[in-house]
Amino acid sequence: MLGTRLRVALLSSVVSLTISAQALGGETIIHSFNPANHGGINPSGGLMMDGSGSFYGSALDGTIFEFKPNGSGGWTYNVLCNCSGTYGYGSLVMDKSGNLYGANYFGEVYQYSPGGPGAWSGNQIYAFSGPAGSGPSPLTLDSDGNLYGVYAYGGSHGKGFVFRLSQGSNGAWSLTHIHDFSGTDGATTSQNNAYTLVGGLTIDSSGDLYGTTGQGGTSANCHSGCGVVFKLTKSSGGWTEEVLHSFTGSDGINPDAPVLLDAAGNLYGTTTDGGGKGFGAVFEISAATGMTQDLYSFTNTNGDGAYPNSLLVLDAAGNLFGTTEAGGGTTNCTVASDNGCGTVYELRKESGVYKESVLNRFLGEGNGGFPGGVSLGTDGNLYGVAEVGGGDNKGLFFKIPR
Repeated sequence: MLGTRLRVALLSSVVSLTISAQALGGETIIHSFNPANHGGINPSGGLMMDGSGSFYGSALDGTIFEFKPNGSGGWTYNVLCNCSGTYGYGSLVMDKSGNLYGANYFGEVYQYSPGGPGAWSGNQIYAFSGPAGSGPSPLTLDSDGNLYGVYAYGGSHGKGFVFRLSQGSNGAWSLTHIHDFSGTDGATTSQNNAYTLVGGLTIDSSGDLYGTTGQGGTSANCHSGCGVVFKLTKSSGGWTEEVLHSFTGSDGINPDAPVLLDAAGNLYGTTTDGGGKGFGAVFEISAATGMTQDLYSFTNTNGDGAYPNSLLVLDAAGNLFGTTEAGGGTTNCTVASDNGCGTVYELRKESGVYKESVLNRFLGEGNGGFPGGVSLGTDGNLYGVAEVGGGDNKGLFFKIPR
């Protein structure tokens, strides 16, 4: 599974980053993480934005942080909690009461609750019993406050499962298996590595769930299958799974990020591997026809990027934005056997065809490396975190103006 090889190489390459030349375009470094002075080390995964435009995220040392607009065009960095839930990955989610939820490498799920200025606390609400590195995926919340995700170990077929965590009247959280994968309908068995990625879920207005598995499906072109996109439909009798697409290799391998659902019901997502050139692809599943097509296949040439593995974002004009884990043209970083510290890219729709443009190439310590996705801010600009880079090489918060 390429996602595992990719992230192992990422970890080993951190120490070899060098101070870079100026970045492509107009990237602005807003904050460099420094555990000694500011708190936090190596922000991991994407950011979550609340209704006021503040961003929240987690770092690998257990720091839960906030970037809050200061009203003057700048940002204030706040450490909410130096908590025990280390090695968190994936973005956080927030409930109606302002509590944050996240999961970590050790299979622990945490609730982070505000208790006044500087008084946030972290509370473990559930711990999975499988081996470390099996997930759970980033979490999704429904309107009733239930948490959903994917766990890449166990289940009745030993190929992982989709779960729901619900809080009872006594305050305790309980786990329900929604669907156990069997292989042809998907398989999420991880390779038990600290940087294994397990794709999270997307929920629609009816409460139905959409997601991906990095393995499984019906294709024999990949060992253990090339992965699937699935839908779980909620009914009074439980949940019914439908495989929306089974990847075959040339259209992508190893989808390990959540899918994006637009207002018309179309799905957009990424595969970390495969595609026309073997470096990953961006795909669309049409709501009207059910057909899957690749919108762009990465080539890892001319700095276009390689190995996209983040949730896509969509603007009002229908343009797509995301990040790649590798590529970009520099030799400062090595991911698997390929070079590059990652990119921020745009897919702009022109006359019905998507064309890629690179908005930022990460070059190493100076301007960051290994981005965890981007978010559209209330000002229309793109924001994100890079796991490494910045003045202390502990990661940074960046802006890409549009």
